[in-house]
Amino acid sequence: MRHIARRIAAESDGPGELFVLAIAGMEESLSRRIRESAESYHSFLLNQVHRAQEEERRRIARELHDRIGHGISVAHQQLALSEAYRMSDSARATAKISVVQQAILETMENLRQLTSELHPQTPLRGLEKALMGFLEAVEDDGVSVALTVSGDESWADPRVLDEAFLIVREAVRNALAHGCPAMVLVRVNIAPHELFASVQDNGRGFDPAAVRGRGGVGLASMRERAELLGGRAIVSSEPGQGCLVELFIPLARQSRGRTDL
Repeated sequence: MRHIARRIAAESDGPGELFVLAIAGMEESLSRRIRESAESYHSFLLNQVHRAQEEERRRIARELHDRIGHGISVAHQQLALSEAYRMSDSARATAKISVVQQAILETMENLRQLTSELHPQTPLRGLEKALMGFLEAVEDDGVSVALTVSGDESWADPRVLDEAFLIVREAVRNALAHGCPAMVLVRVNIAPHELFASVQDNGRGFDPAAVRGRGGVGLASMRERAELLGGRAIVSSEPGQGCLVELFIPLARQSRGRTDL
C-alpha cells in the first residue's frame, strides 16, 4: 500500500509526502485493529473451550453421582438389610441379595453407557413404572412411602421424563439416607404446560444453606438437571421440620389432532 501511495504522490503535483504519511497511518491503524480483533477472538475461543470443559466435567459428575453412585448405594443398603434378616428370616435375606445383584447389573450397564458416551440411557419404560421400581428396590420396613402420579406422560418429551426421574429419585434417596423419616410422599403431576413433582418427608430436616456451603453434589445435581430443562428444583427444609423438594419443568405445547390453517 505504501509503494502505491509513493507512486501516486510522485505522479501528482500536490503535497505527496503528506499523502504517504496519511496512507501509512491508515495502514498502521488497520493492522492494529486486525491484531486486536484476532486477540479478542482468540480469547473468546479459549473462554468457550474452558466453558465447554467445565460443563463436561459437571455433566460427568452428575452422571457418576446419580447413576453409578445410586446403584452402589442401593446395593450397600440391601446388603445391610440382608445381613439383618439372615438369622431371623432367611427367605427375606435371599430376596435382598437378589435386589443387590440387580442393582449391580444396572450399575455396570450405566457405567458401560457412560464410558461409551451412550447418553442418555435407554428411555424409561414410563416415569410411574420407573419410580415404582425404584421405590420397591429401596423398600424399608421402617419407612412408609406413598407415590401418586397423575396426568399423561405423552405430554412430556422422553428426555424430560428421564431427567425428572433422576431428580425425584435423588430427592427420595437423600430423604431415606439422611433424613431418617417415618414417611415419604412422592407426587408427580404432568399437565400439557408443565411437569410438577414433589418429594416430602417428615424426617429430621437440615439447613440448606449449610449443605450448599459443604459443596454437596446431590442438591447441586438436582438443580442443574432442572435448569438444563428450563425448570427449577426448590429445596425447603429446617432442622427438625422434614424436607420438601419441588420440581417445576415447563413443557412445550404441541397441537394434537389439528392443523392451523
